[in-house]
Amino acid sequence: MLVLDNNLLPTLSASTFDGLGNLQELYLRNNEVEHLPPDVFKNMVKLSQLALSGNRLKTVDGNMFAQMPELKKLYLHDNTWQCDCNIISLVQWMGQTKATMSPRNAMRCTGPPELQNKNLADLQAAKLLCA
Repeated sequence: MLVLDNNLLPTLSASTFDGLGNLQELYLRNNEVEHLPPDVFKNMVKLSQLALSGNRLKTVDGNMFAQMPELKKLYLHDNTWQCDCNIISLVQWMGQTKATMSPRNAMRCTGPPELQNKNLADLQAAKLLCA
């Protein structure tokens, strides 16, 4: 288990977690992370819990979670989700995963205006557009 909560971390690089292949729980709550490189968790195949709530994430590539076969719980609430075409892979992954998303009803869009406060779990990938 690695707890990095409340550290004001602004970024994570692709190599941040190199050498932590046996890690099972990673907590990055309440930092200032705005972007996750698509391969940041690439070698963390044993990860079963990942907490990214309370950051500044606007979008995430859902394919990165598909590469975590052991993922059971994922916490993504309290982020500034921009619900446009860039979040399609996350919405699709959420519809297919058996992992628990906690709490599902707290994952809300902050934009665009027409989707503000809409639950990510209720989004339809085909309707997510980019200007």
